Formats: sequence, C-alpha cells, structure tokens
Amino acid sequence: MRLANVDSAFTAALERRRHEWREVAGTDRLWASDGSLWTDSGEEEWLGWLDVERLGGLTLLDADGKRVATEAAKLAEHLTGPPFERCLLLGMGGSALGADLLWRALPRQVDAEFVVLDTTDPREIARALDRVDPVNLRVIAASKSGGTLETKLAFELLLDRLGDAASVSALAITDPGSALEARARAAGATVVFGHPDIGGRFSVLSVFGLAPAAVAGIDVEPLLLSARRMAGACRRSDDGDETNPGVELGLLLAAAHDCGRDKLYLHAPDGCAEMVGWVEQLLAESLGKGDVLLLPVAAAGLPAEPRSDRFDIVLGSGARAGVSAGTPLAHIEAELPADLGGELFRWQFATAVAGALLGVNPFDQPDVESSKVVTRRYVERIKAGDTAEPSGVVRLSEVTGLGLAQLLGTHLATFPDGGYAVVSAYLDRGRRNRELLDVLRQHIARRTDGASVLGFGPSFLHSTGQAHKGGPNRGLFLQITADPPAVDIPVPGEGLTFGQVQLAQAWGDYEVLVERGRRVLAVHCDGDVEAELRRLVEAVG
Repeated sequence: MRLANVDSAFTAALERRRHEWREVAGTDRLWASDGSLWTDSGEEEWLGWLDVERLGGLTLLDADGKRVATEAAKLAEHLTGPPFERCLLLGMGGSALGADLLWRALPRQVDAEFVVLDTTDPREIARALDRVDPVNLRVIAASKSGGTLETKLAFELLLDRLGDAASVSALAITDPGSALEARARAAGATVVFGHPDIGGRFSVLSVFGLAPAAVAGIDVEPLLLSARRMAGACRRSDDGDETNPGVELGLLLAAAHDCGRDKLYLHAPDGCAEMVGWVEQLLAESLGKGDVLLLPVAAAGLPAEPRSDRFDIVLGSGARAGVSAGTPLAHIEAELPADLGGELFRWQFATAVAGALLGVNPFDQPDVESSKVVTRRYVERIKAGDTAEPSGVVRLSEVTGLGLAQLLGTHLATFPDGGYAVVSAYLDRGRRNRELLDVLRQHIARRTDGASVLGFGPSFLHSTGQAHKGGPNRGLFLQITADPPAVDIPVPGEGLTFGQVQLAQAWGDYEVLVERGRRVLAVHCDGDVEAELRRLVEAVG
C-alpha cells in the first residue's frame, strides 16, 4: 500500500495508532480471538473468518437429508443440476454483495444470466422473472439467520413458481437449524450450511460466496489460495521487518478517522466495480456506531475536488480516474481480480483492527433491527387496510415546481459541518432510474460541497443503514418512494403485495430516522416516476 499527499498531522496520527496497536499486542490478540481487544461483548464468537484453511471444507444437506462433506474446489460436483438460463440469488447485505462481486469479477464457466434479487421492489422482481420458463431457472436463497424478511418472501414466491422443479433447481445457504433450512428441506431443495461463527458481512470467503461461485462454474481454489497468502501476511509481527498489510490498512482507517477524514472515496478498477459496494457495507455496518463514522463513498461521477474530510482509496491497479489532486491517497497496489481473495481478507482484517482502535464492536449491527421492528408494524397496518403513509411525507403531485425547489433548498441548507448526504431510493434499479438518481446525487454533492451517496431500499438497510441510524448525527437524508405498479405481485400466503412490503420498509426506515433526530425529507412519487425524478434533478440542479 502506497500513501501520497499525507501531511504531518496525518503521519503523526498514523504513528500514534501504530504505537497503540503494538502496546496492546493487537495482532497476537486478534489471532488469539481475544474479545477484550474490542468491547468484550462476545466478539470472540464471530472470528471464524480468520481460519481460511477451514473455509475450504463445506457441509451440504442433500435432498434426502444426508450430510455430505466436500472441499470447496469440488463443490460444483454436488451443486450441478439441470441446465439453466438464469440464476437468481435471493439475499440481503453480506449474503448477496460478496457473491455478486465474485460473479462479476471472476471468469464463469456456466453460460447463463446471474441476477442478485436483494429487493422487494415488484418491478425488479417482475424483470427477474421475465421471459424465462421456471424450468430454466436456478434459485439460491441465502440467509445466515434463515429469517431475513426479503429472502423469505422471495423464496416463497420462487418455490411457488418452480413447483416440483424445486428439488433440483433450488439451493438454500443458511446456518444449521434455521427456518430457511426447514423450508428448503420441505421443498426437497439442497442445503449448504454456513459457519455459525462468521457474520454475514464477513462471509464472502465462506459458503455464502463459494456456493454461488460454484453454481456459476467459477474455480474457487485460486480465490482461497490468494486469501490464504494474505492471511499468512496478516500474521506478521507488529515489530517485524515486513509490514502486515491488514494491520497497516486498519491503522490507516483509524488515523483517517482521527484526522476528520472520515469520508473514504473508493475507486475500483474496471471489472471489479462491485468491490466498492462490498467494502461499503463492510465498513459502514461494522464501524458506523456511536461517535464513530467511516463513510465509504463511491467516487465515480463525483467532483474530484479536495475537501478537509476526504480520503481517497484506490482498490487496485488501474483505478485512478476521479482521484482528487492534493487529497490524501492510499493506493492498494493489488492485481485484481487475480488477488481478489487476498484483498477481501485484507479488508476484513483491517476492519477488525480499526474497530479495536476506535473502540467499537465491528461484528454487531444493533441499529439494523430498529427499522425492521417498525416495518413489521406497518405491514400489520397494511394488512388491516390502513395504507396511509407517515405524517411528514411530501407527495410530489401536491408541490409546484417553485415550491419543490424551495422545499429541497431549505432541506439542503441544513447540511451539517463534516456531514454527508444520502439519497435513499425505494425504487427499482432500472437503468433510467439509476442514471437520474446518480445525477441527483452529483447535484446534491455540488450544492452541499460534501460527500453524497446513493442507496436503494430495502437493500441498503442491511449495510449502510447501520451507520445512518447508529453513527454520528451528521447525515442529511432524502428518501424517495413511489406507488406500487398497477399490476403488483402478491406475496404467497401473506395477504399483501411486494409493493406494499417495500412501502412498509421505507416508512419504517423514515420513522426511525425521525425518532432519532436525523435530518430527513421524504418525498413520494404518486405519478410517473421518471418524470418526478426529473423534477427532483431540476429542482436541486
């Protein structure tokens, strides 16, 4: 890792953190699974990801209920089924982002379309099922707890579509004894067990990443070999001649936080763009707690301007576009995707180091559950026929052009010092919506002269949502929702639709943000969504 443009204050902070880490024998204690290195509240129970050698051994439960042990390199032999045209991965947060990264970055031998369905948006679900016969589908449901709402509902829908084909076309990835295991077994589907001592966002090098990779015909052995090499390097002594790459990155993160450079602008090379999203959820959910914030920002498209709270991180060779001249920079000189396994391990190790130095537990997510509780309340209200949105939500059809510009201008004027803006879009991620929302994000960044990020709901609730609700109150939120489509998708056996579930999730998110005193403006598109997004872009721009 190479540093550039760092001043004496940053260098001093880095050295202080290095001295602190050596004083507490941090590396030895981390490898010894010493929970007192963090908050001593059970962290030692979540360090299974350190044992990369063990991750190559997996346990399956086949359709007959028989446990089958196998090596990761041979996993594909146990997961082969009939040929398929499209594979749908149903998962949220760490259960999906890691697998998506592997699918996009590594060469696949299976000639099929691979889609991550981490949403309840009915338009996206309909698009994922469009123009494909159920017999040509492969479905992977991934949930560590086995009770993730979005995964549960989507799995029921897909099992209903697959019918008898579920026994050869469906796969569940979960921890032993979960509700997902029971449902998959009832459908005759294959089950692959996760490790109970590995949390979701640290699970990419476990079965949650390896099993989807195997279904795609990806050779996982080079990935694991790269991770093992990095794990060996991360065992180096803190006072040795060679640097410890995981420790050095962790020290850098802590020093950046100390110096107020807590907005980490991430740059990824072509072919590994999804790594930005994976790092984003790892850092935000692990370290966004209490007074601590390290906010990953997708740098693509944002102004390359120096700011006092900005730190640029280049995630591999050939990813320099958009780097801000004069801004402190860390260039991780890895060859991606060849070194991908090692880089995934390095970031996990660095997150654990930074958590220890910053005094937070990087393995819990106490504020992710809050919006789930309120969401369940809204779901019950909708089932009872009450579809009214929370007070304070602005319907765009009731606001004139000038009034909208004033409304947004007033909201953006509350942008705090050292803050960040979030566009939370509970909309489908079609190309046009993405383009318009990214332009909106760029306009907001220019208007506020600060960091701006875009998250699609409900996906981001399982990653950056932790930092939004549990981190320092320095966020400025613009939530955007829309009416469900005229032809919505019913949730089997639940008495409501996917569009209604998505609205309940948005309202739960909004209510918790309001309860916690966050700066939030919620607007609802009750007309043509694209036209309303254009209005928002024009009003901000």
